Amino acid sequence: MKNNFLKFLIENSSDIAYEINLETKEINWHKDLNALLEYDKSKNLSDINSFIQIIKKSHRNIFLEKLTINDTEKRSIKYKIKKNNKEFQEWIDTFIKDGNKIFGVCKINYKKLSLELKRSKKRYQKLFEANKIPVLVTSLKTGKIIKANKAANKFYGYTSKEFKKLHITDINTLPYEDLQKDIQKALTDEKECFNFKHKIKTGKIIDVEVYTGPISLKKENLIYSIVFDITKRKQALKKLKLSDTIYENTKEGIFITDLETRFLSVNKAFEDITGYKEEEVLHKKVKILKSNKHSKAFYNNLWSSIKSKGSWEGEITNRNKKGELFHQWVTINTVYDENNKPINYISVFTDFTKLKEQEQLLREKDKIMFQQSKMASMGEMLKNIAHQWRQPLSVITSSASGLKLKKEFGILSDEDFSEFAEGILKSTNYLSQTIDDFSNYFKNSSDKEIFLVNDVIEKAIQLTDSSLKSYDISIQTQFNDNCEIYGIKNELIQVLLNIINNAKDAYKDKTKNQQIVQIESKKELLNACIIIKDYAGGINENIIDKIFEPYFTTKHQSQGTGIGLYMSKQIIEDRLNGSISVENIQKEEEKGVAFKILVPISKKS
Repeated sequence: MKNNFLKFLIENSSDIAYEINLETKEINWHKDLNALLEYDKSKNLSDINSFIQIIKKSHRNIFLEKLTINDTEKRSIKYKIKKNNKEFQEWIDTFIKDGNKIFGVCKINYKKLSLELKRSKKRYQKLFEANKIPVLVTSLKTGKIIKANKAANKFYGYTSKEFKKLHITDINTLPYEDLQKDIQKALTDEKECFNFKHKIKTGKIIDVEVYTGPISLKKENLIYSIVFDITKRKQALKKLKLSDTIYENTKEGIFITDLETRFLSVNKAFEDITGYKEEEVLHKKVKILKSNKHSKAFYNNLWSSIKSKGSWEGEITNRNKKGELFHQWVTINTVYDENNKPINYISVFTDFTKLKEQEQLLREKDKIMFQQSKMASMGEMLKNIAHQWRQPLSVITSSASGLKLKKEFGILSDEDFSEFAEGILKSTNYLSQTIDDFSNYFKNSSDKEIFLVNDVIEKAIQLTDSSLKSYDISIQTQFNDNCEIYGIKNELIQVLLNIINNAKDAYKDKTKNQQIVQIESKKELLNACIIIKDYAGGINENIIDKIFEPYFTTKHQSQGTGIGLYMSKQIIEDRLNGSISVENIQKEEEKGVAFKILVPISKKS
């Protein structure tokens, strides 16, 4: 704003400011000297030698002497310059030397100025009216506004006639006593720039910055005011202050770097999280936080994203001042200038070290609960093994007894021996296969693979078939689609076993002619869908929403731990990226429950 004011004064002053560079022999005039002296543009008056040629010969030494002075005191000299090769003007040159430069102001002092004054007055009038910045002229004696340019008419909403009826206090909201004090400061050069609140014609109050000073016109003492609307600047400052408050008080660490990743600024949260004070990291590279936990490829991908997209977001492990590791979620953005060229990087990060530790504890807890769930399932499996082994063991026992008896009585034929041996071999093979089936289920395999849903359902049925038959429970299947899914097969088997065993337990306390567990598989949109139903009375509506909670159980403490369905939900949602839900159902007069499992179909299938 001050530069605009100085420019306004220089352009409207009759004096000619200049700057001489003694090394380059150039003169920088702050006015169009060619136009002022009525020379065409071909005459290079910015060159010292060319300028000397238009100085009166007898005065050239005076000008040359000023180029060789050594002291830095203010000097004044007089010399004459030829105007348009016809007449000489007397210049009063006031200057000062500063190193290899001379700064000065030339004042024209010749008698025939009337024409030039008229031209200057016209130019001033044009400048006053054409200036896009509002300018007001006020009487010091009356406080009346006596002149306003077109920009002021537009800004305040008043016509020139309306302005002449206004007192300065009709516009300036400051009390007149305070306003007089500020005017006095302007008159004594104590202050030239003021911030006021001005009222425009509509009544709206606008923040303005006013550059003001005294002038004299027709022997009347006046004061001019050059007015700048700073409403947007005030709003910007308010936003900047708000941003600064957020910057300093937010819990997220923030830091700004140059393009070489040297720290330029950090906020308080950065200091609290990393342990480094701002003065310790300024102008140092961000790599002082590096933990060496990430590969070169990781950082290559990070910078590739910043260069191509202007930003990157992700998890980084860094090291604080004490050397301790801390986990951050970081967002890095590029800051661009008005030409869309990158100038800075700004990074915002959240320290979630404690969250990671809690997450690890939860993983450990889930691992323990998963193992507890398996151990609980093991009891059921041992019962199933017992049921499945009864018949083959009975065959082996009877075959061995038959062999012994016939041998003792001497009636064992080769055909009898082959028959008994065949029966024993078939039974032992069956027992061996059963052991393999149950062993495979209890393997702690963490290998994910693509497998068919129906194969898993059949394996779960095979593991529970003998146990269910002992309670007169039959399983009905309806396989509509055989979808492929990706995951750990044994984990889905465990989920199915949990649900089937719950159905078996529900039927234990019921007396029904027909006890059925129905299992259906089908494709539902992009998911493999498994629905398991029983008709053992359903679940109380007051607790149905809680059955997937950890340690919640509807059974007696001696019968269950309550982790079966909780772990089933964890497996389906966290390990298979699916969902599991339950609802009560009705079939004629029988109430029951239906579990629905949805697992995304493998993209590889």
